[in-house]
Amino acid sequence: MDVIPGNWYENWFGNEYLTLYAHRDEQEAKKLIELVHANVDLSPDALVIDLCCGQGRHARILAELGYNVVGIDLSRTLLEAAKYKSTYSEKARFVQADMRQLPFRNSFDLLLNLFTSFGYFDSDVENQKVFYQFKQVLKDDGWFVFDYMNEKHVRDNLVSSQREEIGNIMIELERYISDERVQKKIIMYQNRKKSIFYESVKMYHPEKIQSMMQQAGLSVHKVMGDYDGSPFRPNSPRLVIIGSKKS
Repeated sequence: MDVIPGNWYENWFGNEYLTLYAHRDEQEAKKLIELVHANVDLSPDALVIDLCCGQGRHARILAELGYNVVGIDLSRTLLEAAKYKSTYSEKARFVQADMRQLPFRNSFDLLLNLFTSFGYFDSDVENQKVFYQFKQVLKDDGWFVFDYMNEKHVRDNLVSSQREEIGNIMIELERYISDERVQKKIIMYQNRKKSIFYESVKMYHPEKIQSMMQQAGLSVHKVMGDYDGSPFRPNSPRLVIIGSKKS
């Protein structure tokens, strides 16, 4: 097994990431935003923060609906892609920042943290800081939507190896679980050049996630198992939590 660097996320979220996840389409993003609308009562002028916004799929949809949106990401490459695709919208802006230290306080009506953008850091203490940031940036009556993997579903359905071709790029994926983390090695071959990247995400049990949220001063209101709003069950594909900042 490879030794995955603790700062893997600083190297991975670039053009290669955009290539591998190009299949993440607008329909999937719209389905999740519909779930948010069905469960969170937002005023027409609500201010939304999309934490770890990537290339801005969800931020763009919210901006099109009239909300004022701030997309946050550490990757300059992904932020540039988000800005390029959102040039028509005055309602969306994008800011580079670390999710553990955000430059806002008591500002937002809604926080989104989607597509398993959590558990990146080596220690529970560092991952816990992210939930404290939820509380810091939300208004006193602010809401959050947290979309994370269901660790049991990952254990039961992990595909250890995969090979696919995207354009002129051959991609090999290796997945395994080690030290309670789901690890992924991404090998890309293009024009006789071999590149290797990694993903490493801590696998938290749903009850542990809720405990960490409560410790950070957040209240959990609803727990769902997929973007269709179905109740969470042990074999659900996702862990979607809707909650608020504690008064």
